[in-house]
Amino acid sequence: PPRTVIDLSLPPRERYKSLARSQADKLRSLASLLDELLLDYGVPWRLIKPLHMLSQVFLRQVRSSEETEELKGIAEVTGLPMYLLVAFNVLLDLLMGCTSGGVLSQEDSQPRSSAKMLHFRTLDWTMDPLREVVVQLDFIRSKSSQPDTVLASSITYIGFVGVLTGVRPGLSLSLNFRAVHDATSTKDQVRFYLHHLMVLLGRRPSIASILRHHLLADYRSMGVGQSALELVIDNIAKRHTTAAYLIFSDGHSTITMEKDYSTALTDRSDTFIVRTNHDLNDHGVEPKPIPVVTEDVDIVRRAVHTLDEILDESRERLGCITKQYETKMKMNRASQRRSARALRQNSAQVDKEANLLPTRTEIIQWLCTWTTTNESTHYSVVMDPKAGKVVWCRVYPRP
Repeated sequence: PPRTVIDLSLPPRERYKSLARSQADKLRSLASLLDELLLDYGVPWRLIKPLHMLSQVFLRQVRSSEETEELKGIAEVTGLPMYLLVAFNVLLDLLMGCTSGGVLSQEDSQPRSSAKMLHFRTLDWTMDPLREVVVQLDFIRSKSSQPDTVLASSITYIGFVGVLTGVRPGLSLSLNFRAVHDATSTKDQVRFYLHHLMVLLGRRPSIASILRHHLLADYRSMGVGQSALELVIDNIAKRHTTAAYLIFSDGHSTITMEKDYSTALTDRSDTFIVRTNHDLNDHGVEPKPIPVVTEDVDIVRRAVHTLDEILDESRERLGCITKQYETKMKMNRASQRRSARALRQNSAQVDKEANLLPTRTEIIQWLCTWTTTNESTHYSVVMDPKAGKVVWCRVYPRP
């Protein structure tokens, strides 16, 4: 994707103006996306116009005053109404299909001690016009002691100021849509959807805004004896958020978090781990699908069918990339056995530094394999959290 620098030393309202101005025509063409998103979410067409009128009154800001100023700057140069940009930023993480994870990797020419976990990610969505505005943002502070140093990078959409996919030295992160949430009572349901409403009205931060905060935070001034990864996990696990799957890595290990409104279930691996868009285990709680906002029977049936499709496709994508990894490791174990036999039989020298781990090229090939990448994939990315860099990214055109 195209790359652009965002200077955090500039006033927030000025940061995105140059980028937004250069892509103003593409951004203005996205004005109808809110209608598409509402229709996908089960809102009847007859309610679209009234919702636009209500949105103009109530969607005036996001929770962060800094991000609100950034959006105002984008609105000024594109002519897009502020309420559309606010809606875009608080609703974008709905209905996305994603594959995210980490895998221990080593290049063929490097010693075993150089092995590190790479964070891979694909983002799938049905809204094809968004493919035209995928961008890599490199954040700097021009008025710091290192004015040209890239502090963090994010793969995102122009006009979106939160973070769905990002990396900085010592931390990479990505967000996957979660189609269900844990609810055991009417009270739980009310709290969950009240939180959604508070996010929409700018009273609470969206999950993408929370991730942005951690991506750009100065961890040198925070905590003692804790890594950035541990600080992020501890903080987000305690926060009230929408339901989501979150994936974090520091290059040594990768952590997945199944996040609900007030709970967080984590898993960690220093070899291979992956999440898509379904819960892996039954935790004794009946997961509730995020319901549509209408009682129209046909629409409800379509929504349930869509949810079933999302979960089925999620399992298929999880199985696809897991099989790629397992096949690689089986081949490696077979190679190790052959080497051991050769050593016993004729005292042949075995190369102890021989690479038995997947290389970056192999990981990229896995991401490009159907169905991990499919007709809905907007982009795929591989991040190196140790180096704090995006090492590979591909944007897919409309099918």
